[in-house]
Amino acid sequence: MVFSIKNVAIASAFLSVAQGAVMGKRALSGQATSYGGNTNGGACSFSTYTLPSNILGTALSDSNWATAANCGRCVSVTGPSGNNITAMITDECPGCGTNHLDLYQNAFTKLAALSVGIIDITWDYVPCPITTPLQVHLKEGVSAYWFSMQVVNAAEGVSKLEVSTDGSKTWKSTTRTTYNFFENSSGFGTTSVDVRVTGLSGSTVIIKNVAVTPGLVVTASGNLKSGSTGSAKTVVPATVSSTSSEVDTVEPVVAADAVATPSASPVAAVSTPDVVATPASSPSPSVAEEPTPESEESDECDES
Repeated sequence: MVFSIKNVAIASAFLSVAQGAVMGKRALSGQATSYGGNTNGGACSFSTYTLPSNILGTALSDSNWATAANCGRCVSVTGPSGNNITAMITDECPGCGTNHLDLYQNAFTKLAALSVGIIDITWDYVPCPITTPLQVHLKEGVSAYWFSMQVVNAAEGVSKLEVSTDGSKTWKSTTRTTYNFFENSSGFGTTSVDVRVTGLSGSTVIIKNVAVTPGLVVTASGNLKSGSTGSAKTVVPATVSSTSSEVDTVEPVVAADAVATPSASPVAAVSTPDVVATPASSPSPSVAEEPTPESEESDECDES
């Protein structure tokens, strides 16, 4: 009898742990509405980015906004009929309830008819199904005295962006703004830096010799990989358009894909082994003026 009670106690404890693990991964419950979508003008400031064809778009409730920390993350959304979609967070939904998603109309229609207006959903954060390299985008007005950079096309959420001015020996932090740029208000005193992007899984991508040039978009040769141990890194030279690049990897390996440059990216002018890309925008001022967010308007939930 004592043996049986002991076994029951052990089994109950094991079941509780197992249930806790399952509950920890349970999808979030909320509601969804729809609006016209606003990738380039949304609160995530993705002004240079085009969503991949296999990823839809959504705005996220301000209750889940987390100071833009969820910008660029992907969510798997299940509608009332069991249909499922993958969407990227590109915008904020002010005044929406907790766990509310304001889906682009083409995303909403895959779950229900637009005439329904509002539906119950379950959703969770998932790795983005992206196989192309990530990019970094320098804000207009950057210089040696003011630094502002954004990460786009990341395969997972970005937790931090760091800068090195001594050949990747030491790293300096930046602060993420509410409009989804990583900034240092004093700059780093130079116009060429190394950049390290760290994902939520701990995986990193390092881009060498990035020119601090207003409006520049730099394409890496790899992407963050969800599930990496944190020791993985891809080191690539800064480039806007190239057919190949030297990659130095540390196990576990982050696969490096061919460099791809979107049509919206500035054109590079290459004259030396260290690539310096010059966009069509005006030269950087010696002292930058206080930046303004690239997006000043966010969507309102449309429940009609």
